Amino acid sequence: MSAALQISDLRVVLGGRDILNQVTFSSQPGETIALLGGSGTGKSVTLKAILGLLPATAGSVQIDGVDVLSGNAARASAARARIGMLFQGGALFDSLSVWENISFRLLHAEGLSRAESRKRALEMLDAVGLDRQLADRHPADLSGGQQKRAGLARALAAEPEVLFFDEPTTGLDPLSAGRIDTLMAETVDRTGATAVMITHDLASVRRVCQRVAFLWEGEIGWEGPVSALDNSGFEPLDAFLRGRD
Repeated sequence: MSAALQISDLRVVLGGRDILNQVTFSSQPGETIALLGGSGTGKSVTLKAILGLLPATAGSVQIDGVDVLSGNAARASAARARIGMLFQGGALFDSLSVWENISFRLLHAEGLSRAESRKRALEMLDAVGLDRQLADRHPADLSGGQQKRAGLARALAAEPEVLFFDEPTTGLDPLSAGRIDTLMAETVDRTGATAVMITHDLASVRRVCQRVAFLWEGEIGWEGPVSALDNSGFEPLDAFLRGRD
């Protein structure tokens, strides 16, 4: 099976310093891979380079075989349109209602009418287990867990093939975090999307992900199944899991 997302030899140089050097990993349809690493190891830089928010110095990022870094601009844009993103903290627009947040892309990029977009938003509320009565509320009226669910609903609204989860459980109590984990796992299983989770939450990794890629000194120092995480034989990863050097 070909990878839905293939990162190959990705290099990013900022301020004359190599932040990423030959980062390579992939994810298959229906699979979630965790991108782990300590603070400052390049997790966010990797994500921004994939999304085109930071320029890559070298390497390739392929989405369903389309290189979005060096390929045809129109094809690259169409490939990136297949991405859904759950931002850290939800990143909902305070001035918009919940349904307008969920439908933001449909309204402003896909050209759907407000009636069609609202209908889709209500369906997405159902999908993430939120009451439809919240549709006309604003983000400030929602709990932290509800905001994360609304953020996931927005990520799913355009039926993406690739999902990114950026610190999805940060700031949530253990019960809410567990519910978000279950929802993410069920979403990937139901849609067949490929997903990348950037997180420090090891419990979340074990509940949601099938594989792990560990960033170390700008490269993928270790990659393997979650089942092998505690027996990696890679000392920097072992220290990360122990929480001490």
